[in-house]
Amino acid sequence: MAHGVFHRILGAINLSELDLDVPSDRRLWESLYGKTSKGDLECLKCREDDPGCPQFMFLRLWKGRPMAVHYSTSIRHPTAPESPRHKALKERIARAAQRAGFTAELEAQGAKGRRRTDVLVHGADGTQLGCEIQLSYATAQAVAKRTDIARADGLSPLWTTDDASAPLIERTPWTRIDKMPLEAFSSGNALLVRGGVKDLKLKKCDSRNPLPCPDHGYGRCNHWHGTWAPTLGMHLDHLIGATAANEYLPLYIPAQQGRRRPAHLWVSAQDRERYLDATADTLADPEPGTVDDHAPAEPERLPLSRECAYQQRLEEKEKRGPVARDTVAILPAGITLTDPPLPAPPQKNLRPLSSTAPASTSLPTSALPPPKRPVRRPPTTSASSLAVGPQCPPGEAGPCACCRQLTHRYGKGGNPLCQLCRARRAASEAGG
Repeated sequence: MAHGVFHRILGAINLSELDLDVPSDRRLWESLYGKTSKGDLECLKCREDDPGCPQFMFLRLWKGRPMAVHYSTSIRHPTAPESPRHKALKERIARAAQRAGFTAELEAQGAKGRRRTDVLVHGADGTQLGCEIQLSYATAQAVAKRTDIARADGLSPLWTTDDASAPLIERTPWTRIDKMPLEAFSSGNALLVRGGVKDLKLKKCDSRNPLPCPDHGYGRCNHWHGTWAPTLGMHLDHLIGATAANEYLPLYIPAQQGRRRPAHLWVSAQDRERYLDATADTLADPEPGTVDDHAPAEPERLPLSRECAYQQRLEEKEKRGPVARDTVAILPAGITLTDPPLPAPPQKNLRPLSSTAPASTSLPTSALPPPKRPVRRPPTTSASSLAVGPQCPPGEAGPCACCRQLTHRYGKGGNPLCQLCRARRAASEAGG
């Protein structure tokens, strides 16, 4: 698609200048849209590069904007050459896949010529990992289209960016690294993953939790709630090997309460299985062509003012930086477990990244919640209090802090230790 087109009578037309709400522009558009024949409109770029072989176009509306499209879908105008940083990171990803024991292809083309993948990694069990590097700006529509084409060809896309405000974030399986110079990509420096990879954390909803129960909005339910927290200590080289080995898998979570937009995550296979076992939602990839351009924006929460700030905002527009899409925030997983989490099975070790790498090198596993502490549950029956003597009122009996035998522990006259343990302690102190 293009914004410029050549009309055989009117000459060059800049379609991006047409305002369809203006009557004159509207009349011009209506006189052309759907009323031109093949040969009336030509591609400006093709006329300049090869005047003797014109390429014809037709008009269409794309998301409400006038555009010109080639009749031949095979026309692809050459784009700007890739930057040295892009090329170095592409070669870095290919080397990481090869060190993990897999094969990689650079600039792999699809069977129908619709796709050219930066790095195609042939992983375990037939996994085809399509690694795309996006260090420059790309629109959300372009990212969604390329992702849909990759999935249609049987690829599992993995986009890498170094921009926290890149439109591809949360619109496709992604990962983010720091902005680094060319030398860092080619010298073998560790490239820490800053976003896109999460661990499933389970936290007990009890009195130690300062926040109210997320399910009820108040109180504590004494159950376990899940959240997705950023994975710490993950390197891009390790992530490439782990995704090719199916140890880390993509997870798409639609928008739900507490989150304004959908989320694309890379999670460990154990965390993904645990999440799917705990949720009733049916998870799948987004529909082809899905772009969340109409997601509500965060409120600015400006103080109430009767002055017009329109001109001031125009002046400050250039000063404001881009809005970060990767907020490195902890996302609610939307799952609640009644029982303590089971220990995760041991994770398989990755193949050594090099011939000198130790055989015990493996990916970091997600941290489990602290072990469950014994909860004080004082007996409520009179039989339990009779077991420690009639002087113990009902409800004040409890386990001894040392031997765990029933004793008069709570209330007036109570003691954390039973009489026997108190005698033993007194004898040891006297002997010492």
